[in-house]
Amino acid sequence: MSVIKVTYKNKETEYERGILVSEIAEKVKEDYKYDILASTVNNRLTSLDDKLTRDCVIDFFDISSVIGSNVYERGVFFLFCKSVKDVLNCDVKLLHSLDKGVYAEILTNNLISEVTVEKIKIQMRHLVEDCIPISKIMVSRIEAIDYYSKINQEDKSNSLRYISNSSISLYKLDDTLDYFYGVLPNNTKLLDKFNVKYLKENKVVLLMPNMNDIDSFDDYKFVKNEKMLEAIKQNDDYLNSLDISTSVELNKAISTGNYDDLIRVSEALQNNELLEISERISKNKDLKVILITGPSSSGKTTTSKKLTLFLKSKGLKPIPISVDDFYVDLKDRVLDENGQPEKERIEAIDTNQFNKKISELLNNKEVYLPKYNFITGKQELSEKATKMDEKSVLIIEGIHAFNEQLTEMIPDKNKFKIYICPLTPLNIDNHNLFKSTDNRLLRRIVRDNRSRGASASVTLETWKNVRKAEDEIILPYLKDADYLLNTSLVYELGVLKTYAEPLLFSVMEDDPNYDEAIRLINLFRMILGMPSDNVPSDSIIREFIGGSCFKD
Repeated sequence: MSVIKVTYKNKETEYERGILVSEIAEKVKEDYKYDILASTVNNRLTSLDDKLTRDCVIDFFDISSVIGSNVYERGVFFLFCKSVKDVLNCDVKLLHSLDKGVYAEILTNNLISEVTVEKIKIQMRHLVEDCIPISKIMVSRIEAIDYYSKINQEDKSNSLRYISNSSISLYKLDDTLDYFYGVLPNNTKLLDKFNVKYLKENKVVLLMPNMNDIDSFDDYKFVKNEKMLEAIKQNDDYLNSLDISTSVELNKAISTGNYDDLIRVSEALQNNELLEISERISKNKDLKVILITGPSSSGKTTTSKKLTLFLKSKGLKPIPISVDDFYVDLKDRVLDENGQPEKERIEAIDTNQFNKKISELLNNKEVYLPKYNFITGKQELSEKATKMDEKSVLIIEGIHAFNEQLTEMIPDKNKFKIYICPLTPLNIDNHNLFKSTDNRLLRRIVRDNRSRGASASVTLETWKNVRKAEDEIILPYLKDADYLLNTSLVYELGVLKTYAEPLLFSVMEDDPNYDEAIRLINLFRMILGMPSDNVPSDSIIREFIGGSCFKD
């Protein structure tokens, strides 16, 4: 018998050559709280159905990990698309990633209803209960293009024309073949947590747990946010006005060199939104405090500085204030769960001082505002006093800007809350979308490397904690926004590829973040790179790639 040596958690065991990854997973499943969804073999993401033919180091992942969560999500996408086809004999388009799920459109000429959605959910449950294998099939790229052309899925056939792979992996569930950018679970029985909620017309939201809310997911109640839905509609209208809905149209513009107008129109449309906001603020004399928040790498800094200029053009006198300048001195700060000085939560901010200073400003007093020195870990008072007059407005920016502990002494009528977030910039095809979280992650990778010298691996390593903090600190306040500003730009993925892709390739195979880097590289395979020469200096993208006219 030919054997191989498999190392798992620093323990080496001999197995028969050709053993399935799933067989080893079965032996170690007690080490995991949830079902094992995928593995890495020598740090490369691998399906549980793959065979092991040589000595290797193996690890496994359940839904509580970044890798497992992404695998689970792709599995639910497949389950949903297959069930829509079974029930309605039509396709579905996954449009935007949202908190807890994905906004989707059922591509049928007939209006759907709550009853229709319930039928889709029942079919999804049947597929899970039947424990149907999800198998991987290798085919040539040309065969895949021909196959999708024959079944009239032009979104997939067209997108596959922009990759150079000679062969690709299709996944088979019952009688359905589909293409996803990453490994899927090997059986429907692993996909038992999901929900589908009807919104309106042919729109639904597909819900599933993420790595931060697995146990509470069953109790999760989806709350429809009308401001978010309106922002999504505006984004879709914006894409339609540009005749771009997937990466295929963007690639055509890039490959033919016809992207300059695309950049100019995208920037103009975003500036129009800032103009609309500034007009609303200038017409309401009660508004004295403009609060701006949003998740990491959403473009808060550039947005607040551009809004300042727009408000000045309306005759107002904006006074920018960063919540970060009110950090408690490092030596006096409460400790987090790791025994380190708190950085993310509201306890790191001197809320009493913040309320006192803002109240004094609103009462027309001269105030010396603090400036936090991140090198010394101490607050330093400004040498120049700040005072408001009848035309002044405060622009307060920070992840805690919406937290009432900061502005509890200010009447609601004096506050205007702007929530900044980049929505999904583009779909790759109907079933594969470039999630807004991935968009922000790529922005951050580029910025961290440029401004802090951080490697892509370092940024990838910290991203899980960043996302967890966002779920706890920022997202709960989205519902309180007076205005939701979409800061994604349809062309930005082409620009980000030029900067981010080389950084992702620096993540080596023995790095624990290698698979996440490869996942992003695989998504980038569908996007052509484009130069940044004509990106204006006041663009949000300049905040990340450099060359911004706004200085810190």
